[in-house]
Amino acid sequence: MRKIFLFVALLFSVSAFAQKADPNDPTNAEKGKQLIQQVIEARGGASFLGYKTIQSTGHWTPFEQGLSTVPIPFLDYIIFPDKERTEFGKAKKKKDRKIQVNVGNGGWYYDGEAETLKEQDEKKLREFQEGLDTDIDRILRGGWQQKGVEVSFYGREETRPGDRADVVTIKFKSEFTVYLMIDRYTHLPMTLSYEKPGGEKGTEKYEYRYNQYVAYDGVKFPNIVDLYRDRIQISRVNYESIKLNVQIPETIFVKPPSAKEVK
Repeated sequence: MRKIFLFVALLFSVSAFAQKADPNDPTNAEKGKQLIQQVIEARGGASFLGYKTIQSTGHWTPFEQGLSTVPIPFLDYIIFPDKERTEFGKAKKKKDRKIQVNVGNGGWYYDGEAETLKEQDEKKLREFQEGLDTDIDRILRGGWQQKGVEVSFYGREETRPGDRADVVTIKFKSEFTVYLMIDRYTHLPMTLSYEKPGGEKGTEKYEYRYNQYVAYDGVKFPNIVDLYRDRIQISRVNYESIKLNVQIPETIFVKPPSAKEVK
């Protein structure tokens, strides 16, 4: 029943607050930091902050005009701070696989159907970087504490009659701001939203919604992550497994000499 109320509440914009904090109140900065610390503890505390690698599997589903299409299996490897390899498709069928690898500011891409191996273009590199900037785990695991970043309690939003969620703003040096909605009972993130240039109105609003938290190796992760653009769903990630601090060979991030040698 609680999920039904939450779903209805999240249809509304984060700008419609039941109780907005006074932006001139200096205590809101400290309150915002305290709320983030509560989130970190709820996610796993030192275990959440301390893992160095992560391997996950699941399905990624793109949406078209708000309707789901065919789920695509994925396998993802991350070595912090700047290495990630994501494989889409069935691992046993090379022609069905697509692989995206990013290391630092560069990366490569393999398309099994077209049998091509290329350096990522500027668009893909930019999209990857934007994904890092809005990745909730990277923000919570240190991004919010970087020099020049401003954190503040923004207010409370009503999620159902008599029940409200806390909202914290995290403003980066680039003036880019994300809004983090936090469950006041579990202290777990409910949504993360932001705006960026684009669309007919000059800006587009993006919102991640987090559901079904499960503990993996002592750290709580949402099993379902939905992404919306201007209130229309554009994708879903459904995790099946998450493993922390696994041994990941550095060689998988190295671009092979040719498409035939991709493994």
